[in-house]
Amino acid sequence: MQFTEAQRAFLDQPLSAVVGTHRADGTTAQSVVWYVPDGDTIWFSTGPESAKVKQLRRDPRISFLVISPDGGTYLAIEGTATMTVDVDTPDRMSLYRRYRGEEAASAIAARPLPGPNARVRITPTRVYAYNIAG
Repeated sequence: MQFTEAQRAFLDQPLSAVVGTHRADGTTAQSVVWYVPDGDTIWFSTGPESAKVKQLRRDPRISFLVISPDGGTYLAIEGTATMTVDVDTPDRMSLYRRYRGEEAASAIAARPLPGPNARVRITPTRVYAYNIAG
């Protein structure tokens, strides 16, 4: 599934997203993440032993909601998650730059993570846009 240009422009903003995963009992767990759009996929980083990762290993279905600061616009994405464990990829710092700027990203880079992080990549299967033209 491909995002429209208007959807891409919305995703290009440094907004937070709400991620929904499924617990073993079938109930939904939600958390807030920073993300990076990457073509027609989206990725975010999390701890490799986090509840999100454990839940997605069991059931890769994921929901992802990005909402504007005023709540009047949103993009709801349903999809499938794939995970890799990586800490040294060149674009890892793009997440920090996107949300905190170059100076803060450089300071973070000087303090490496204690171990690898999990990168969760979402491949959309359904997208619903509200108040996004195009």
